[in-house]
Order: sequence, then structure tokens, then C-alpha cells
Amino acid sequence: MNEATIWRFLKSQGMTDAGVAGLMGNLFAESGLNPKNLQNTYEKKLGYTDATYTAAVDNGTYTNFVRDSAGYGLCQWTYWTRKQALYAFCKAIGASIGDLDAQLRFLMKELSESFKGVLGVLMTTTSVREASDIVLLQFERPAKMNDSAVQQKRAEYGQTYYNQFAIMAAEKGDGSKMKYTSANPPMKCFMRQSSWYKGAGKTTIRGVLWHSTGANNPNLKRYIQPDDNAADRAKMLELLGVNKSGNDWNHISREAGVHAWIGKLASGDVTSIQVGEWDKKAWGCGSGKKGSCNNGWIQFEICEDNLSDPVYFEKVYREAVELTAYLCKLYNLDPQGTVTYSGVKVPVILCHQDSYQLGLGSNHGDVLHWLPKYGKSMQTVRDDVSALLVGTNTNKEEDDDMDVTRFKELWGEMRKELQDNDSSKYSEEARAWATSTGLIAGNGTEINGEPNYMWADILTREQFVTVLYRFAKKMGMV
Repeated sequence: MNEATIWRFLKSQGMTDAGVAGLMGNLFAESGLNPKNLQNTYEKKLGYTDATYTAAVDNGTYTNFVRDSAGYGLCQWTYWTRKQALYAFCKAIGASIGDLDAQLRFLMKELSESFKGVLGVLMTTTSVREASDIVLLQFERPAKMNDSAVQQKRAEYGQTYYNQFAIMAAEKGDGSKMKYTSANPPMKCFMRQSSWYKGAGKTTIRGVLWHSTGANNPNLKRYIQPDDNAADRAKMLELLGVNKSGNDWNHISREAGVHAWIGKLASGDVTSIQVGEWDKKAWGCGSGKKGSCNNGWIQFEICEDNLSDPVYFEKVYREAVELTAYLCKLYNLDPQGTVTYSGVKVPVILCHQDSYQLGLGSNHGDVLHWLPKYGKSMQTVRDDVSALLVGTNTNKEEDDDMDVTRFKELWGEMRKELQDNDSSKYSEEARAWATSTGLIAGNGTEINGEPNYMWADILTREQFVTVLYRFAKKMGMV
């Protein structure tokens, strides 16, 4: 769903909470907030679905968009002059007619140029009903607009959005009533005896990646145990419970590691526990053909039960959203954003299966085998995280302390992240040849008992000519 994106956009245009809610209630009634929505009664008549109609208009195979009288998009634009204006606007900016951002911008263009009275109310009203009614009666103007039941229903839709976003912003907008804040971070039980903690270096944080365990055991003690010499060992064992099997992840035999876990304490309460620094490189999602989201994504595991308990699911899902919102606020991450990594456009928030589909992780299904059972998706996650963060500043501000020294520090941190053996499957044969012939020698250190060839690192001119020289010697040219 697009609720959070639409709310943020309309709020950024200066509308009041009540104004945005009243407008959104009408948009939901018209299109379900789907920018590609073709009026239902026209799907059969025209022989198109939402997606095929949009594609046909975009690629020019359907040419009667302006005059076909079919409602379309967020507002269900229907009259030919308004559809013509929408089409021209989208073409002028190089966007699909079904693009959400383009339609929101066109909506504001219409309001500011042709419906100034409506916009004036949306900018000043404190009543959801007033906002809903003026949008219904003066902007949308459907056939049954004077029906009191229609007016009431649309106002109720608007009130739902007001409750979801405005009230939540009032309660949590400054982060003071989010479950986790900088003053109230998640519980910590760093597992310093693990191979991951001992071996993983630092990374530049790019986002948050969700996992779930794939095993029917919702208890945190299965995976987390305190260090043998931890000062708070007795207290942590009391909270967690003792893993009598000794198969937790705080051992050097476990070649995997994530930053946090979500599940049940010994009391049965659901919570999050951080087990390592957030900027430590994860050993969680493996590698794909294009690299690995271990480089930059904070990762946590949700302890699964048998996947059939909606109460437990709701608790761990809400906990995971709270933890993700906390991390987004802590590191100025946009929950709806993307970053380009290894040539791939990657969501800031994603799951293990997403990383695999992008070529940046191993083939695991989590968490998409679980979320859909309860009507959730990773987009739902992003929207729910966004809702928690409404009113907070998650945009990266200019770093007033940036200078040459700080830049060099950051450059060094980035280089360290690249200087390991992470590599893609496609280059396996070439890498084996290059190392066996001595063209690539590595830096003389080892990772997990193997020479460190730093496959992802930057190649300097000095290194380049050295490789060429080795090749020339091998060919008898020098």
C-alpha cells in the first residue's frame, strides 16, 4: 500500500493533518490508493486490467485514454480535459501515467490552479469531515456525492488515516514514545565468543535486512547466551533462560552472525536483543552472483514458531517494526528509499529472500514464507516503519564537521569493507586462474584460513601495471 508515501507527500505541501486525512479518505474510496487503478466497470468493457491498460497507454498501443470516459488513477480522473492534462503532464516529465509520484504532483497542480478553494480548506482545516466533504463535493464529484451515507463513509476512511498517521505522529513523532530511542535502546547481550564477533570488521550502514530462523522455536535462549565471563551473565541467564543443549550462536563453531534477535524471553515476553555493534559487517545473508547485502545492512533474526499463531506473529512483527524504525532514526535511513550497491538498486529495508532475488544473497525464503500468511509484505513493513517515523527527521543533514581528515577516515573505512574475499559466482573460474598463475597475490593476510585476495577492492594504477608485468613475464615478453 502507498499510505505512508502519500501522507508524507501531502504533508510536505503544507496541508493540515485533517486536510490530508480527508483527501486520502476520498482517494481510497476512488482507487484504493492505487495509481494504476482502472475503473472496475471498464476493465471488462475495454478488455484491460490495471497493469495492461497502463502499459498500453504508456507504449502507445492504446490511443483513446483521453476520450474513453474510464476513471483512472488515484483520483479516478474521468473527464477528458483532466485526463488529457494528466497524460500531458506525465509525458512532459518522462513518467508513466501510473507513476505515484507523478500523479501526486499532478494532483497538487490541479488543486493549486483549478481548485484553489478546496486547497485552501485542506491547508487550514482541523476537521476531517470538513476536508472530506469539500473534496467529495467540489473536487471528486461522483454521481452519489449528495448521499449522506457516501459522505459519512468517506469521512470514516479519512478518520482512519488520521488515527493511523496524525495521532501516531503526536504520540511518537519526536521518537520519545517509540519503544526504542537513543535514551532507551534495545537490550544488549554481546556474544563476543562467536566467530562472527571475533572475525567481522566494520561496514558502512546502508539499511536493515530481516531474517527469520526457519525453525519452530520462538525462545531467544536457543540462539543467545551471554559470554562465559560476562559481568551480567547471571542476570542475562535469568532473563533468557539457560540453553542446556549448548547450541546457541555464541561459539567459534558457528560461522554466521547477525546484529540482533527477536523472540521470547524466559518470561514469555517478546523483545529484541542486540548481540553486536550495529556497524559490524553481518554474516547473515550469504552471497549472490552480484555480491552480498552483508556489506552494509544491519540484520536481525526473528525466532519462528510453527507459523500458525497470529498472536505471536503480531507481537514479533510489531517488535521488528519498532526495531527497524529505531535503526532508521539512529542512522538517518529512509524506510521507503533505495541505495545503489554493486550496480544494483537495493531497498533500504528488505529481507533475505529479497537479497537473493537481487543477486546479493543466498537462496533463502525468509521472511516471505511467513509475512503473507498474515497479510503482510516488505512494503507493509516499510509503510509501518514510515508511520512510526512520521514527524521525525530521517533525512541526512549536511555534516558540518566534514573536512579532509574526516573524509580520509571515511575513505579508509570504506576500503576496509572491500578488502576481503567477498566475490561473485560468475568470476570463480577467472579468479582460480589468476591466483594459480600468480597474477593476483593478495595482501599477505588470511581470512578464515584462506589468503585474502581483496576481490572487491579498488585497483590502483600501481597494482594494474604490476598485474600486467606479471602477465608479460608469464608470456615471455619481458
